[in-house]
Amino acid sequence: MFHLSPFYFFTGEIMAKKYLISSALPYVNNIPHIGNFVGSVLPADVYARFMRARHGAENVLFVCGADAHGTPIIVSAKKESMSVEALVEKYHAMHSKIFNDFKVSFDGGYGSTHTELQTKLVHDLFTALDKNGFVEEKTTIQPFSIDDNMFLADRQIEGTCPKCGDPRARGDQCDKCGELLDPADLINPCVADTGSKNIEMRETKNLFYRADLVKDDVKKWVLDTAEKNKWSPSAISATKKYLTEDVPNPSITRDLPWGIPVNKPGYENKVFYVWFDAPWGYISISQAARPIAPEQGEGGESRRSDSVGGWADWWHGGDNCHYAQFMGKDNIKFHSLFFPGQEIAWRDGNWKKVDLLKGLNFLNFEGAKISKSAGHGIFLDAALVDAPSDAWRYALMASAPESDDTDFTIQRFADIVNKDLNGMLGNFVSRATKLSEKNFGNTVPVGAHSCAPGREYAPLRELEQSINFRLAELTDALESCEFRKSVNALRELWAVGNEFMAKMEPWSMVKNGDIDGAAAVLNECFQLIDLYARVSAPFIPDAATKMQNIFGTKRDLSWPIEYERRVESGELFTIPENLFERIDTDKVESMTAKYVKKS
Repeated sequence: MFHLSPFYFFTGEIMAKKYLISSALPYVNNIPHIGNFVGSVLPADVYARFMRARHGAENVLFVCGADAHGTPIIVSAKKESMSVEALVEKYHAMHSKIFNDFKVSFDGGYGSTHTELQTKLVHDLFTALDKNGFVEEKTTIQPFSIDDNMFLADRQIEGTCPKCGDPRARGDQCDKCGELLDPADLINPCVADTGSKNIEMRETKNLFYRADLVKDDVKKWVLDTAEKNKWSPSAISATKKYLTEDVPNPSITRDLPWGIPVNKPGYENKVFYVWFDAPWGYISISQAARPIAPEQGEGGESRRSDSVGGWADWWHGGDNCHYAQFMGKDNIKFHSLFFPGQEIAWRDGNWKKVDLLKGLNFLNFEGAKISKSAGHGIFLDAALVDAPSDAWRYALMASAPESDDTDFTIQRFADIVNKDLNGMLGNFVSRATKLSEKNFGNTVPVGAHSCAPGREYAPLRELEQSINFRLAELTDALESCEFRKSVNALRELWAVGNEFMAKMEPWSMVKNGDIDGAAAVLNECFQLIDLYARVSAPFIPDAATKMQNIFGTKRDLSWPIEYERRVESGELFTIPENLFERIDTDKVESMTAKYVKKS
């Protein structure tokens, strides 16, 4: 399959198309688990690595960072008996290390919404929305904790959901049915962390975002965008469902001591609601990752332009930028309706809105939800003790909860590692290099394609056709963010090499005196190792580097359009250590005892 180079004419110049990628921002109040990881950050990283290999790193911007505001942060700081600032710093550092250990390739590093850039951006947002008539003031009745002498934020109060009857609904949302709530909607409310019902309703003034005024614009944009750009089915269905319901006009201010202060007289003691500011973290983190370069104005003074260069090429790039967002299904409404609505309501902001929205379902573990308090599940700070990051990355992507909630088990993890990574890819690389060294030394044997015409082998043409077919499948699946399909295509590419070696039997060729034939087959195996490094790199970057390091000549890991034979005959190579290790029965049992809740 051939694709045109991504160039676009812009202001009289040829501009390379840009690719913007964002992953949902994790709260910095706990350690991410494998479900969090495969629900947003990992698929976004696989896609970002693929797009860099395909279109050039300079044309890709992949951002994510800590969601550092909101009630959960305050509640966690109280539980851990530390200041909110200290808690944010603690978990931000832990997240940064964890994601680095799992080889997540954020541009500019792991960011945060607790920055001066974010504060300025949100203040500018509020000023624009207020000016354009999308903000109104209301006196509301809010829950007040007598014991704590404070108004309770949404997540500080729990009760029974008025829609589905779930007794653990929060003041902002019911996780069971997804209904957006107001604390006053809850039945039998209590303080979340103490269970106290010593609550009374008191008057307080807050500011509200008039989402209803932009609903028609958002609906038109969704209908024009979602199916054309192949949003995930869950994102499309959830968004269309929300569009049939009354649009709530949410309160965007809170009586809290932590968050972005409200830039409006009379609201000095309030902060903005976390979901009012959090999505704009994608932009402020982009500003930190790709700052706009200073330009020289007349007379040599330094000035900055928000219309060209740096982060603006992505966020003000219009059709010259393709924007993909990744998140769990519980965050879809905020990304498909709330954030785009704010971008539209800014009016003259000219902000880039999402093109491809990938909403993923939940990953359960051994038949139940992952829960740290229950001691059930695999959390990322512990996972690397039992297996390398590549093993987790590949096995989780092979189990990505794209169409439905998925159950992940330790036995499934072991089966995937043993069959695919160790049994197919690792075994192919080991056999090809060891067999070649035994019979031809430590240089790549001469291939049939390097010989004079007439020395070609028909099986090599068949191999090339099979590789190109599977490569096109893999490329199309990754471009569409169909990850389980892409893992299947990658596995099939590895299978082609194993089947080729088994069919050709180069060891028998040597035994029967067909030295040239054996050399041609093994040369082709080295070409496949080079190809496998390139197409595997988005999923298993460490193993891809190890495969490339086999060769004396260093090559890039750019994405192949079709089967290329880049390895030269006579090139030096070294036999690598095993790419992967089997996970045996004893290991499965020890991991089960470690991660599965005792019944």
